Amino acid sequence: MSSLEIKIQKLERKNRLLTCAVIMLGLTLSALFLVSAKPAQKIPDEIVAHSIRVVGEYAKNSAQLVATRDGFVGLFFNNSEGETPFSVMMTPSGKASIDFSGDKHIRLSLGVVDAKNGEDEYSLQLKDRNFKTIWQVPVSNPY
Repeated sequence: MSSLEIKIQKLERKNRLLTCAVIMLGLTLSALFLVSAKPAQKIPDEIVAHSIRVVGEYAKNSAQLVATRDGFVGLFFNNSEGETPFSVMMTPSGKASIDFSGDKHIRLSLGVVDAKNGEDEYSLQLKDRNFKTIWQVPVSNPY
């Protein structure tokens, strides 16, 4: 056998090895892809519940969306001490308020309240530790 034939045989052997290696790599990658593929999750169109609570990974802070039997709806943000420093509420009649709390009591409230004439009025109230209003907007809402 001539040296040219020997070189061609070596080259053909390397070519077969390379072809086998590429095919094995392709099969391995295909298998990994198929194994790691998750079926598509069905996302519901609507979730119906009386309360939904979302808790952080270490349960330090949480949020809760609640609808009560008497018609109140609220979104409450709770800290690790069990206090609710911020909340958004809606009454059964549809009046909304945003409340900021301190010392486990609502200290600042911004929302819609009943005016003396029975109409809705926007209000801003600052409250003390006993939940008594110590300041509020002195002028009625002209709208």
